[in-house]
Amino acid sequence: MPRTKSARQAQKAQQERQRLFSSMQEFIQQRGIPKEQFVEVLRGALLDVLERTLPEEKRQSQAFSVIVNPDTADIQVFKRRLIVPDEELEDEGWQIALSQALEKDPQAEVGEEFFEEIPLQSLTRTQIDQLKVRLRQQIRDLERRALYERYSHMVGEILTGEVLKATRDELIVLHEGNELSLPRRELIPGKDVYVPKESQAAYRRERQAASVVKAVVAQVLDPCHTPPSRPIVVLSRTSPLFLEALLKLEIPEIYDGLISIKKVVRIPGERAKVLVESYDDRIDPVGACVGVKGTRIKPVVEELRGEYIDIIPYSPDVKLMISRALAPATVMYVDLYPTRRYAKVFVAPEEYARAVGREGINVRLAQELLGYELDIREASEYGEEEDIELTEFSDEIPEALLKLLQREGFHTAQAVLQFPIDELQKRTQIDFPTLQKIYQILQAEFEE
Repeated sequence: MPRTKSARQAQKAQQERQRLFSSMQEFIQQRGIPKEQFVEVLRGALLDVLERTLPEEKRQSQAFSVIVNPDTADIQVFKRRLIVPDEELEDEGWQIALSQALEKDPQAEVGEEFFEEIPLQSLTRTQIDQLKVRLRQQIRDLERRALYERYSHMVGEILTGEVLKATRDELIVLHEGNELSLPRRELIPGKDVYVPKESQAAYRRERQAASVVKAVVAQVLDPCHTPPSRPIVVLSRTSPLFLEALLKLEIPEIYDGLISIKKVVRIPGERAKVLVESYDDRIDPVGACVGVKGTRIKPVVEELRGEYIDIIPYSPDVKLMISRALAPATVMYVDLYPTRRYAKVFVAPEEYARAVGREGINVRLAQELLGYELDIREASEYGEEEDIELTEFSDEIPEALLKLLQREGFHTAQAVLQFPIDELQKRTQIDFPTLQKIYQILQAEFEE
């Protein structure tokens, strides 16, 4: 005898329910969501779908109860009804006659609550669809919360992952089973080429094309305050955090806290300046970071696609910091205006282009590093014709003292004379009487 249309629909609905529960179970296993959490999500989703069948004013009445066995995945749904005398039965949706209740439970009494089991097969196609939507939404919320809890303490740390998918705006990076976002704006411009592994053949001519990417966790957003369309974990290769984390990996003194990184500024792929300070007088922070013949800094430069990195030792002396921050240029003298956070910086004409840098990169980074506006000027504007190189005084001033002054950024007579003698004494550690003699020698040259 052929099956009726309703029988076919019932069988189809039952098959769909079975597929739903099995697929959901497989999904949570892949995502690493604990069974207990999934059980609560499933209970909540079922209750929400079932309560939608009730009149709006009765949806918060706890009319339904759902029991889920996390081990066997058995699900039982009960509807709560009140036992009333047969003659007082008015609403079969909320009440059950005593005689009917006694047929199922011989100990039933008037006034008690009666829990009637509802077969899952009775769920309609529409209810199944609603349940799917609700489950996906809540599981997605669980997944985002799990991502937040997993990575919120990892901001500033480097991780390595495989490029799972590439879109116009971002790369999806797979890390320990989690999908993280690496926006294209966070790639080194014109130098980073990353593609999914299966797409590498199309990029075989691109020597830099890779399917594995190293990046820093730049941002982890709280899902409670983040739109569903935005990623929770954002990676970056252009953030100063990336360079800072790379230095920690390559330089033991930084990792151990003997050298601190006070600030990092970058123009990704072009140049970076790193301000460092040593807590141990025996450790040269620049030498420790660069390494013998550049062995320590080289892997960092390679990871950043050839980005030039200037390591700058910190000093409380602002003028000295300005001179150091404009490396590789040599500064002759600095006129400082602290209240305006402004400085006129004088350099030799042949050093001007180096101080400013290509497209102003060097001076822009120095300004960002120090928080000062730097006005780079050629020394002729300061009176270069009246200045004299310190090396010209080698007959009158010991070579060791001249080298000490040059090491601190003083290369001309005017640079020394324009600097307060007490501050110069602190910087060079030259005793005061000796400094006074040096000043007298230099001043005498200009008085002749």
